[in-house]
Amino acid sequence: MKNDCLNVWKGIGAFFIVFIHCSFPSPVGGMMNGLARFAVPLFFMVSGYFSFERGMDTVRRRLGHTFRLFLTANGVYFLWDLLVMYIERRLTFEAVGDLFSLDSLADWVLWNQSPFMYHLWFLGALLYCYLFYGLLVRLKKEEKVYWLIPVCLGANLILGEGAGIAGGHVAVAYIRNFWLTGLPFFLLGHWSAREQKREKLHLSSRICMGAAAFGACLSMGEMLLSGGAELYAGSILMTCGIFLTAVQNPSAGRGSLLAHIGEKDSQSIYLWQIIIYDATSMLAKGLGIRGMSVYQWLMPLWVCLASWMLAEILEILERRRRI
Repeated sequence: MKNDCLNVWKGIGAFFIVFIHCSFPSPVGGMMNGLARFAVPLFFMVSGYFSFERGMDTVRRRLGHTFRLFLTANGVYFLWDLLVMYIERRLTFEAVGDLFSLDSLADWVLWNQSPFMYHLWFLGALLYCYLFYGLLVRLKKEEKVYWLIPVCLGANLILGEGAGIAGGHVAVAYIRNFWLTGLPFFLLGHWSAREQKREKLHLSSRICMGAAAFGACLSMGEMLLSGGAELYAGSILMTCGIFLTAVQNPSAGRGSLLAHIGEKDSQSIYLWQIIIYDATSMLAKGLGIRGMSVYQWLMPLWVCLASWMLAEILEILERRRRI
């Protein structure tokens, strides 16, 4: 069943992901970056939630859709890399070969780090989520691995935020992947669906949104303390608060623009935002305005707007194709 409130938050989350990759000047940019860390976990939770009690036919369909999207996005960004290297006069056989080096391919397979564009790790991680969940469905063990949620999230916080607070550093590839980000939040969404079916999710919307607000404040404090991380304890609290509010108020936001964006456009906004950002940045460099304050403040808003416009165009073309 469609959840309009989740679609609203998917729309909000898509724009916050843009703010991660295309930030406002500091300190506002840093604050927005800290707040935005709820967005990717939310998308994994949504995927897990709507996988609850789905059979292998549904798993195969979603796996196939994600795989096609994975191939398409990586193919497009490979061509985009070639175009950018050509424009910047860096296009050589050696440069192209580096994209397919053994190290790059190992990072791709083990840690979901696409050699063509950094944000495509999400698709690889989601693909692994559906592969893993399909295995659980076959073994009828879907509800036997919830213990991985605290284990994986604990490891994520220790290796990411914890290392930053202690003055150390762990490569982001070992944290931002299926193992420590995709899997625990996917399972957390699945667990939420089970608890909802058992009528055990009784927290009021006020408590849930209060937890989300506290998590937002905590995330910004943790960001300042750690110097920046992929995930904060506050992000987990914020994501869960938003998610639980949405599943208990599924009709909230019905018919709104954000609900439409979340349902129809959020995927395309996430996928193609980097092309909008890179193209605009190269144009601004050519015009000599990249260092101007007004450009730096307007750039994230422009990327949001242009990515949304492109998503709407792609949605219209897809609708016409189906007719």
